[in-house]
Order: sequence, then C-alpha cells, then structure tokens
Amino acid sequence: MNAIDNLLLNILILTVPILLYHILIIEHPRPYHPRWNKLLIILLCSLTEIFCVSHPVLISTEYVFDLRIIPVLAAFLYSGITSGFIVSAIMITYRLISGHPDFLWMATLLILLIPFTILFMSISNWKLRTPKVMFPSLLAFVSALTYFCIQFTHHILHNKSVDSLFFIYGLLSCIIHTFIMWVLTCLIEKLKENVAIRRELHRTEKLAVLSELAASVAHEIRNPMTVARGFMQVLNQAQVSESKKQIYTAMVIEEIDRAQSIINDYLSFAKPQAETLESIDISSLIQKLMNLISPYASLRDVQIKVQFEPGLWIHGHLEKMIQCLVNITKNGIEAMPKGGTLQLRGYRQNGRVILEIHDDGVGMTHEQIDQLGTPFYSTKHKGTGLGMMVSYRIIKNLSGEISVTSQLNKGTCFKISLPAVVIRS
Repeated sequence: MNAIDNLLLNILILTVPILLYHILIIEHPRPYHPRWNKLLIILLCSLTEIFCVSHPVLISTEYVFDLRIIPVLAAFLYSGITSGFIVSAIMITYRLISGHPDFLWMATLLILLIPFTILFMSISNWKLRTPKVMFPSLLAFVSALTYFCIQFTHHILHNKSVDSLFFIYGLLSCIIHTFIMWVLTCLIEKLKENVAIRRELHRTEKLAVLSELAASVAHEIRNPMTVARGFMQVLNQAQVSESKKQIYTAMVIEEIDRAQSIINDYLSFAKPQAETLESIDISSLIQKLMNLISPYASLRDVQIKVQFEPGLWIHGHLEKMIQCLVNITKNGIEAMPKGGTLQLRGYRQNGRVILEIHDDGVGMTHEQIDQLGTPFYSTKHKGTGLGMMVSYRIIKNLSGEISVTSQLNKGTCFKISLPAVVIRS
C-alpha cells in the first residue's frame, strides 16, 4: 500500500505543474516573453523531479524506481534542448549534493538517453504528427527500459540476486512510465486544443459581430441616402415649383442629418474612450439633463418628477453621461405616446450611486429587454438601437451596470449603478 500511495502522490505532483502552467501562462490575458515561459517550465520540471527523487516508489527491497525521468522528457519536448539539459543538470547536482549512491547510475542513464532523445526529436518532427501522445509515451518506455537495464547491470556487478520478480517489477515500471506519460501528454494536448478552439471561436465571434455591424450600418445609412437621392432627382426637374423645392430640400437635409446621426452614434461606440475622467456632481448633471429634455417632454405631454439625495458624486465624463441619460430618458418619453410621468431618482446604496429612470409607458417583454444594447435593435419603428448601445458602452466603461425591469402597459425602469466618489469638503 505504501508503494501505491507514493505512486499516486508522484502522479499528482506531475499533474500540478501542467495545471499551473496552464493557469499562469496560457490563460494569462497578456502573453509573457518566451524567456519567462521557458524559465517557468524549467522551474516546475526541476521541482517536480526533485520531489519524485525524494519520494520513490518502493516495490521491494531489491527494486526501487521513481518517475524522475518524466519531468526531464517534458522539459526536452515542450521547452527545448537547453531546458532539458538544465533540468538534467539540476537532477544530477541534487543527487550529488544529497550524497546518494545512485549518482553515477543516474548520470549514466542521462548520458545514454539525452542523445537518443535529441536524435529522435530532430528526425521525428513529432509536434506535427497525429496523435502527438505516441512519441512521448515511446520515449518514456525507452527511458524506463534503460533504467531497468542499468539496475540489472548494477545488481550483476554487485553480485545481488536477480529473480523472476525483479524482471516482473521492471516490466511493471516500464508500463507505469508509459501509461503516466501517455496520460500527461493527453492532458497537455487537450488543454492546448481547448485554448486554440476557444481563441478561434473568440476570433470568429468578433468577425461575425463586425460583419453584422458593418452590414447594419450600411443598411441604416442606405435608407436616408436613397430618400435624399430620390428628392434630389425630383428637384432636378424643371417643372417643380419653388414651394415644393423648399419642402423637398428640407426633407433632403432631414435625411442627411439622420444619416449623420447614425454615423456619430456608431463612432461613439467604436472609437477608443480616451477622455479624462472627472468628478461629477449628480445634481448639476440632472439639472443639465432637465434643460435638454424638458421641452421635448412638454411637447409629448410628459411630466418629469425628480428626487435625488444630496452629495452624490461619480467619476466620469460629463458630456458622455449627458449623452447616455438623454438617450434613456428620451426613450422613456417616447414610450408614453399618450403622455404620462417620467420619474428620476438618485440615491446611495452599498458604496454606489444608483440612478433610476422610470416611465409608465407601453413596457417591454423579457425578450425585448434581453436584446437591449445589442447593435441595431430598437423597439421604435425608425430607431437604430445605436443610442442604447452607446449608453450601455458608456456605463460599462465607468465600471457601472444597467439593469432593466419592465411590464407591458405598466412601464419600464432603468437602474444605473455607478461607483460612488467621496468628496471631502
């Protein structure tokens, strides 16, 4: 049972560096310099081999083996010849310092295996072959077999007994090395494959969104441009009266302004946000918002009620925040075609500033709420959805969140949560 415990412990220690490398290097959002990758592999393989040497698998008093050769092979295969030599040198140095009698035999094993490993790596081109697990497994088998032959030679030279169990244990050691190397290689290749698939999927999703966004922009701009072109053709006719020319010219300008608005919204979403953030007093922000939307609300027979706690401050860009709130409040006003009340509330909660914009308009379904903020989705007949998309982008850039609750024919509530800023007087 002690041998099985040590074997399982060795397997665990061999698995941990693979997971650590996956977490620290492969999953890291910013790639490290290749030199740091190689140093990490050398460090992990060296620590792993030292542990394996310190905790060997004791099958009998006559046969002892460990899994030290697997980290050495991993260093050669996945980090290059230089890393393999360094890891091998560290193992030999450790055995020399610890004064273990198998120092010369370990050095002999490496002297025999390293040229074989390098030669096999150079002529096999194993990384381009499928499956990639066969070559490392074969190397592990050859290494274990060589180690067994060295032990057999050691027993013969020192007149130690060699029975049938000795050969059975040697065969078992070869099988264990081959199987463990096969499992570890499968794990490494599966992790690499999953990362490659995820990156390709991420790239494909970006291209799909870009294609959809480009097609939507082209479609939305083409509509006003088609209308403007039609009116320009009519204006080019000699029989058009002066009064109709004025009407048609106004319509052309209106459609061009609409196209320009779509382009501006798209640029607001797409261009990098390089503005310097400033401390914004919510009271002054709401006052400027009221000056902008009050005339529009009066035309739609909508009353605006404001209720804000004093001393609410956030970090942001004033013009962007005005743009965001205008988009949301304008949608709320337009959601009440027969008039109603638009309520604006602001308060502090758990270190954040909460802004609520509530209307009693037509409301939305859960499916419509889920689509909010996506490119060119709008519940309005002539809407492009870009305004709401820009609003979501602005809030997200400020480490904020937007949540929406709505019921059909009862109204909608937009809840904006932003980090609060403490202003000391």
